[in-house]
Amino acid sequence: MSRSVLAVLSLAVGLPFLILLALVSSTSGVSPSVFTSAVGLVIMSVFLMLVVYEIKRIVDLPPDSH
Repeated sequence: MSRSVLAVLSLAVGLPFLILLALVSSTSGVSPSVFTSAVGLVIMSVFLMLVVYEIKRIVDLPPDSH
């Protein structure tokens, strides 16, 4: 899977979730720290996923390309 596909997929899945979480937390009694924790978790997981895919890409390169 290419990076552009992953970026579009993460935006398509992540943004509606974050918008829904912001709407729900603003109308109910949910504390703002829950929203902050969710955003931090999403950012950290996307960063780790990109690191893993970059390492996989480097490992899959031919030996003379390193």
